[in-house]
Amino acid sequence: MEHIQHVVIFYDVNCQYMKKLRHRLKDNTFISLPSAIELVLAISAWHIHGHQQECLAHYGANFIPGAGHVNGEIMETLWASLNIISSSAQGMSSAHWQELLDYQMNDSNFLKMICMCE
Repeated sequence: MEHIQHVVIFYDVNCQYMKKLRHRLKDNTFISLPSAIELVLAISAWHIHGHQQECLAHYGANFIPGAGHVNGEIMETLWASLNIISSSAQGMSSAHWQELLDYQMNDSNFLKMICMCE
C-alpha cells in the first residue's frame, strides 16, 4: 500500500459517517488507516440528490478529479431478485441458504450475460 496515495470512498452518508473515522480507528487493533493516505470522500449519484446542496459540490463524483463515473448501487439492484426467495430461505439451514443465494446470484449473472447481446 506504500504506492497508494489517494483512495476514493463511496458511501451513501459520507458527509456524516467519515467525520470522525480516523478518531474511531485510532485505537482499533484490527483496522489501521495509514496517515499518508488521503481519503477522498464521495456519495453516489443516486443518493447525492437527497442531500443538502453543498453535499453535491463537495461529495459528487462529477466534481472529484479522477473519480470518473461509477455505479455504486449495483448491490441495491440485486436485492429485488433476492426478495423473491427470502421467504423460502428463512426456514433453511445455513448451508442450504448459502446454496440458494449462490444459485440465485448465478442465475442473475447468467441472465445478464445472455441479454447483453440484445
